[in-house]
Amino acid sequence: MNQETMSVFSPQLVARFDALAAKYPQRRSALVPMLLYAQDEVGYLSDAVISEVAERIGITELDVRNVASYYSMLRFKPAGKFNVQVCTNISCMLRGGYEVYERFQQELGVGPKGVTADGVFSLEEVECIGACSWAPAIQVNYDFHNKLTPDQVPGILDSYRQAKERAALPALVYHPDEVRIVSRRFGKGAARIDRYLELGGYEAVKKCLAQGPDWIINEMKASGLRGRGGAGFPTGMKWSFVPKQSTKPKYVLVNGDESEPGTCKDHLIFLHDPHAVIEGTIIAGLAIGAKLGFIYLRGEYRYLLEIMEKAVADAYARGFLGKNIFSLGDESTGTEFHIITQTGAGAYEVGEESALMESLEGKRGIPRIKPPFPAVVGLYGGPTVINNAETIATVPHVIAMGGAAFAEVGSPRNGGTRLFSISGHVERPGVYELPMGYNLKRMIYEVAGGVRGGRGLKAVVPGGSSTPVLLPEEIDIGMDFDQVGKAGSMLGSAGVVVIDDQTCIVEFALRTISFYQHESCGWCIPCREGTDWLKKSLTRFHAGFGEAKDIDNIQYLAENMLGRTFCPLGDAAAMPTIAFVKKFRKEFEDHLNGKPCPFAKHMDLVVV
Repeated sequence: MNQETMSVFSPQLVARFDALAAKYPQRRSALVPMLLYAQDEVGYLSDAVISEVAERIGITELDVRNVASYYSMLRFKPAGKFNVQVCTNISCMLRGGYEVYERFQQELGVGPKGVTADGVFSLEEVECIGACSWAPAIQVNYDFHNKLTPDQVPGILDSYRQAKERAALPALVYHPDEVRIVSRRFGKGAARIDRYLELGGYEAVKKCLAQGPDWIINEMKASGLRGRGGAGFPTGMKWSFVPKQSTKPKYVLVNGDESEPGTCKDHLIFLHDPHAVIEGTIIAGLAIGAKLGFIYLRGEYRYLLEIMEKAVADAYARGFLGKNIFSLGDESTGTEFHIITQTGAGAYEVGEESALMESLEGKRGIPRIKPPFPAVVGLYGGPTVINNAETIATVPHVIAMGGAAFAEVGSPRNGGTRLFSISGHVERPGVYELPMGYNLKRMIYEVAGGVRGGRGLKAVVPGGSSTPVLLPEEIDIGMDFDQVGKAGSMLGSAGVVVIDDQTCIVEFALRTISFYQHESCGWCIPCREGTDWLKKSLTRFHAGFGEAKDIDNIQYLAENMLGRTFCPLGDAAAMPTIAFVKKFRKEFEDHLNGKPCPFAKHMDLVVV
């Protein structure tokens, strides 16, 4: 940029932009974080902001607008000084999120996306913000407020008016059945590097440096560790697919864009054990021969990004990252590994691995056609390993325990433990670490304390909002990929959402499909049109204006989306919808012929 040109940004932000752009292999990768940081300072993406960012990145203003329009956190109009974002997605809806949202509207005197006359507050209803086990939750700018009631709303607003201490950290929970491996450092101050070292940190990576890549991959294969993001692909096998020789640099990409409704496990990993993510990333790099790793966090996790950034800086300061990690040689013979942290800006689709790479390259998070697969042609065209944050944080523990010992903790073909995010209508919601294969019924009634208020159980979503619902008679199963699959659903992200017998399944189905309609990138016609028509149909149906033929049409629409999209979002929308109709057909029939919903309280808040 011409230095004589007056910048719209502060000197501090300009320096931050220069540092951002310099650290990536390609300058454009700085675009999404640049836009978010610019919005934080200026308030919105004005014409002047877009023009200057385009010039600094070296792309056109049209390119910047095209990318910015994709991400839900980026805005082209001013918001209030304090932007109140109320989650009403499934976990928050079940715990009173709509009532909290109604109270904010009453107190502020504004409707959706409204700004108060004094410009102090703005208000919007948002999708899942990754605080499901502490629902209902909101964010004010980047501050989280958890387990709210409508009566707390005036006090929260007053605290911002008076600049008082505000946000609180999510609470940890404990149960005797837990096997604490990944979470063993939670609540022990391990975000500080000295404490992490006291608790055995960075010993696993030293062992890996001594043993070499083939040994690492064999240990991972022996562990039975399967991907914790949802697909459940064996980690060691995935790493072995990366070619040993490559003319292009190899990369490790950690997927911390935790956006599946019902899921908040990675939230706690970044909060309590960020160095485990760093150590696991280095080990993955050693296994495949990479020198650079990226840790990508969702945009809403700003305070966690700051924790992660400090942990990375501390690792560099100790020599655990850089040209010659752990000083085991000199700069010509030592092992080199670097880590860059990256923020998203609000897009569920970016959780898909190819869309994640597109986002990191400074583009819209549109999925790529496969093949080629990331292990061969990935980030910047180089071989890339992409793993969920929980998977990566588990890696140092696998190395420390030994792969075989880790495998013994879980069930056959499903090694180790899993962080289960339990939310909805239970007495003790929270994130619990339990062995793979742990019984779901016991998880609900013993670990989580049973259905809240002694009510009956209507249904359980076993692995995040995209997984087909289970009936009460179907929950006496082990929670691993294979057993849940045999029951007709999926373990997914292990986000367990419990639904009591006072909940309207039609409304729950509507809230689920509304999320996927909102998050569809629009690239594939079956997904773009299918989610839109499903939302319209369910909205009409829930309002009592449905016809008998609509029930079959809803199922037909969903079934015709399956397997017909570039990425799994179409399936993620279709599979739960099909299950709702098949398993709760009578409840759909009870909404026919203009009958009012026997359960719903929120009909006026759900619009087409």
